[in-house]
Amino acid sequence: MFLLIITTLLSFISVHSTVLGKQVLKWINKPSIKEKELMTQKNELKKVQNSISITDNFAKYSKIQRQINKIDENLSDFRSEKNNLYIHFGLTYGLQIFFAIVLVGLSIYYRSTPVIAIDKSIDLTPFSYLISYPHSENVVSFHFWVLCSSTTARLIKL
Repeated sequence: MFLLIITTLLSFISVHSTVLGKQVLKWINKPSIKEKELMTQKNELKKVQNSISITDNFAKYSKIQRQINKIDENLSDFRSEKNNLYIHFGLTYGLQIFFAIVLVGLSIYYRSTPVIAIDKSIDLTPFSYLISYPHSENVVSFHFWVLCSSTTARLIKL
């Protein structure tokens, strides 16, 4: 029963690891306190700038615009540090590779252990050898169960 639950969970996590990776990336890329302060300063300057007529007070308008541009440069510096391409691809594909390696390792380790024993009254004649490959009939092998649970996980869209 333990093997059944673990393989099913690992298969589902392996297939849907991009969803998990996106959540971790959101957490990593959340704005810091300094970024939030810069954003509020920028919004305040935008409000002041919108209240000023560009034709009447061009000098004041352009001075505020230069301050906004400086804040935008600082924000882009913060974002460029966080939006590292290696982190993005490392999380999305690294999780998939990690869980695939774990499933392959478990497949090798548990190759001689059946996941489920089926009652003798149930006959799976045309597929019994495929379902219980390294074992006798009326059992479900680890490899077959991983294949079935991964296929089912791919069919379920999150």
